[in-house]
Amino acid sequence: MEQTKTNFYHYTSISALYEIIKNKTLLLSGVQSLNDMEEVSYSVEDFEKDLDTLYESRKYDFINYLYEKAFLPKKKDFEESAKPEIDPYVFSLSEKHDNLAHWDRYADARKGVCIGIDISKLLQIPFIAMSFVQISPIIYNEKQRLVYLSESLKKKVSDSLRVRIVPRIPEDLFYEDMGYTLISDCYKQMKYLVKKDVWQDEGEIRIAYEDTLTKDTLSRIPHLQEVYKNFQFPDMNSIFKQSGLDILEFKLINNKIRPCRFLDISSIWNTGFITEVMLGPKCEQSKKDLELFLSSNELKDVKITESRIKIR
Repeated sequence: MEQTKTNFYHYTSISALYEIIKNKTLLLSGVQSLNDMEEVSYSVEDFEKDLDTLYESRKYDFINYLYEKAFLPKKKDFEESAKPEIDPYVFSLSEKHDNLAHWDRYADARKGVCIGIDISKLLQIPFIAMSFVQISPIIYNEKQRLVYLSESLKKKVSDSLRVRIVPRIPEDLFYEDMGYTLISDCYKQMKYLVKKDVWQDEGEIRIAYEDTLTKDTLSRIPHLQEVYKNFQFPDMNSIFKQSGLDILEFKLINNKIRPCRFLDISSIWNTGFITEVMLGPKCEQSKKDLELFLSSNELKDVKITESRIKIR
């Protein structure tokens, strides 16, 4: 979902900051490495209940249409498409600046840093601009889930109509064929954005990549076969490789070997992507040395600040 505010904060250790700067990458961790033991607990059944709630509210004509024409007739196809195991990788930020709880939880017991990041710059990376990587606030309760679901479905319908290729396919045939795949994609996005409301105080914004590229769906959409058979689709493998996310790697995190992927941010390095580095309440890093380090890595305009939280 789009954000009005674009500057958010990543709390981490000095060593992690060093890796980000030297390698020009962001580490996306497998969700099993995160602190919520119930990550990815939003089930297909939970999603169907939320979709039922929206349909029963009768507030949205396009949802009623999708529900009746695309979901109900192909519910089994939807569930088959939505059920396969996925391996999401995420990078977490917060809307909260200089926050004691975040210093304690994520910044090496207050000895680390808080990195200001302008997430709008990420849309300059083709793989992200094409929506293969999600950037969204975490969803903590039913009201937020229903809003996200309705907005996500509305966007998918709008996008599908905008990119339709001439000669046009009648809408009823279009959604009869592939409407359920739009709904399935919506679930797959929400699956790793929904968390319990006990985490709501974190105000988390998540950059998330699911380890399953959109597969060729032409075999499932017979009415589109003739239209698309000679169409030249973008070289997705090349765009995927440019992002750096195509390679599965491993890191030692909290004394455990964890899977991860690295998002290449070198193409947006000098665009103001990193806006600030704040030193934690117990951080021993020299500001002068940090400024020299950032400058030598082409980051001359990044603000260097210190936490205002005083810890004895």
